[in-house]
Amino acid sequence: MSLSPRTKFIGAALLALLAPLIAATQGASPATAARILLGLAAVGGIIAWFVHARGGLSTSKFKTAPRLNVVQRAGLSQRTGVALIEVDGKPYLVVHGDGFAQITPARRPARVALRAVPNLSEGTTS
Repeated sequence: MSLSPRTKFIGAALLALLAPLIAATQGASPATAARILLGLAAVGGIIAWFVHARGGLSTSKFKTAPRLNVVQRAGLSQRTGVALIEVDGKPYLVVHGDGFAQITPARRPARVALRAVPNLSEGTTS
């Protein structure tokens, strides 16, 4: 779940306003309560950053394949090039350069069936 910056700011402001009140009712100084609250927030932020940097809390061992994959690139000149890409498993050729790009569906290579070659050594009699 991702919270907007506005929601985070409102939550932090409420905690900052409520910390002295809670500390006063518990008999502790407001400064001590603010320091503890700030320390807990910092530790929680570091843990959240570390978990996010490691890829989140996904329980799946398998990653989904990317929807867009650049298979191969080749330069045609200094300012133009061609790329073979796959989008959802379908191949496309993209010719690109300064201020233009043209996308063309690519054909998959046809599979050639091999013919059986007769064995000449078995069929001959002398």
